[in-house]
Amino acid sequence: MPHTYAIEVTDIGPRSDGADGPSYDFTFTSHDDLNEILARIQRRGLFDETESKVFVTGLKLLGGVLLKHRREPLFAELGPAFGQFMKTLKAGTKAEGVQGAT
Repeated sequence: MPHTYAIEVTDIGPRSDGADGPSYDFTFTSHDDLNEILARIQRRGLFDETESKVFVTGLKLLGGVLLKHRREPLFAELGPAFGQFMKTLKAGTKAEGVQGAT
């Protein structure tokens, strides 16, 4: 069963004109439970709490785009490297006694 997520990105830094920063939002679906993956990554202790969230979210977003556009020239070099990275990540997780990281 797919999971649906909402992302909102808002520029919260100070602006010279005093106006609110720009923002955007979107939704996406994943066959994976990102909260479960986050818990697995946090158990591994690779990153602090915030960086773990950034890593998991970014990885899943990039992976989804790569998968959808894998036959396009733009991704010709990145696709195989990303695939190897995911294999290494998952192998490390299994070696530590946790089933699959993504």
